[in-house]
Amino acid sequence: MNGCYLRFALVWLVGVSAGCTSAPVRYYTLTAPPDRTLPAPEPIPTIDVRVVHIPPQLNRSELMVRTGSTEVTLLENERWASPVNDEFKDALRLELQRRLGHSTGLRPTFTKVTLDIDVQHLEADLGRYARLEASWSATLSTPAQGSNGARTMTCTFQAEEKIHTGYAEMVEGYQRDIARLAEAIVAALAGPASGIDAACH
Repeated sequence: MNGCYLRFALVWLVGVSAGCTSAPVRYYTLTAPPDRTLPAPEPIPTIDVRVVHIPPQLNRSELMVRTGSTEVTLLENERWASPVNDEFKDALRLELQRRLGHSTGLRPTFTKVTLDIDVQHLEADLGRYARLEASWSATLSTPAQGSNGARTMTCTFQAEEKIHTGYAEMVEGYQRDIARLAEAIVAALAGPASGIDAACH
C-alpha cells in the first residue's frame, strides 16, 4: 500500500512540475546584424536621433500582433530586448551610419544631422505584413553655421514589408522597414537645397 502511494505521489509531483514549467521567454531587437560585405565606411556626420513619439500601446516590453480588424494580441513570451523607443532609435541610427558612410553626396555638406522621429504606426499581421508609418524632421548644421544657419526639412514615410509566419520574421520585417526609412532619409538629405522644404516620400 505504501509503495503504491509513493508511486502515485511521484507521478503527481512530476505532473505538477511539468504543468508549472513556463514557456521560455524570447527577446528580439530591431537592430539588424552588420553587413560584412560592405567596405569600411568613410567619416560621417554626427547623427542625433530622437524618437519624439511612439504609439502608447507599443510602450511596453511585450510584442503585439494584429489578430483581427479590431483586435491585437499581446505576446507575453515574445519581448523586446530594450524599450521600443530605444530599439527604434538605435536601429535607425545604425542604418543611417551605414548609408552615410558610403554616400559621397553628403560630404562635406554638413557635420551634424539631428532627426526627430514621430512614429504613427508600427504593427504587424502574421502571414501578411509588417508596417511602419512615420514622419521625420531633420536639421542639418555645421559648426560655422550655428543654429541660425541650420537647414531643416520635414517629411513623411510609410513602408510595408511582406512577412509569413513566425515572430522572428515579424521583427525582421520591422528591420527592413527601418532600413527603407534610413534610405529615404539619406536620399532626401542628398537632394538639392531647393527641395529642403518640399514634401518627401
